[in-house]
Amino acid sequence: MQRCLQMLLTCLLLVTPVRDLVAPPSTVVMVRVGTEAVLPCHLGQGVNSSTLRMEWMRSDLSRNFVFVWVEGRERLEHKLWSYLQRTSVLFSGMKLGDVSLQLTNVTALDEGTYICRAPRLRQSCSVQLLAFASSPPAVSVVREVENTAELWCESAGWHPKPDVSWLDETGEPLPAERVETLRDADGLFRVSSRVRVDKTRSNSATCRLQTQSIAQSRETFVYIRVLSWYMYVILGVGFIGTCVAAGFLVYSFRLRDDSSFGKDAEPETNAPTDQELQTEQEVQV
Repeated sequence: MQRCLQMLLTCLLLVTPVRDLVAPPSTVVMVRVGTEAVLPCHLGQGVNSSTLRMEWMRSDLSRNFVFVWVEGRERLEHKLWSYLQRTSVLFSGMKLGDVSLQLTNVTALDEGTYICRAPRLRQSCSVQLLAFASSPPAVSVVREVENTAELWCESAGWHPKPDVSWLDETGEPLPAERVETLRDADGLFRVSSRVRVDKTRSNSATCRLQTQSIAQSRETFVYIRVLSWYMYVILGVGFIGTCVAAGFLVYSFRLRDDSSFGKDAEPETNAPTDQELQTEQEVQV
């Protein structure tokens, strides 16, 4: 009887998995583009994972390995080229069962679901990586025609794709005429938009960009020069006064020049010489 119990315990040990992977359910890691991310995954306490085969992969890619550990070292031949020299697992942590993946210089293209597994373990853990990036929009006045101003707003380096909105000075929305969105090779979005503003109703506007899935919001305020009718009157009176003053100065200078010229044109009277006086005396005698 005792021998049968020993055999039964031996069979149970053989079919029992070494240890399950441990990770919080539905783990989501959010990180800013250009920084470092740590995707958590742990074995049970006391398990030395440095002796196991460990794999990190992307679930949405065909050739999907981002990190492979076999026989005590990393195997690079199975790794995606875009992750070379960017993924690692601390060897000291692996001895304690920590197989968390470190990903450096995160890009928008790294966003996705990552799966950690070991062939000898029954379960795997998954971590969703969300990347985000933003930049303040640049706003400029493109053209002004009478009481209408055309504004231009542009911002690059966004992820995920942002929504663009225009607001007047009271916070009411302004209808945008055109919104253009482009995505570059790094997966970042560039957004531009135009709007027309009636200067008689609003002398300022705000361009706001924001994302819904990840709370990001950037905005830029621009002041629009508005001249009301009395400002035009003041400017007109000032211009006319300046012209009158300039004309008066020109007239005064001309009068002064004419007066000087008249004085210079008077004939000169020279004193008689001694010969002329002697001739005059002889004539009188």
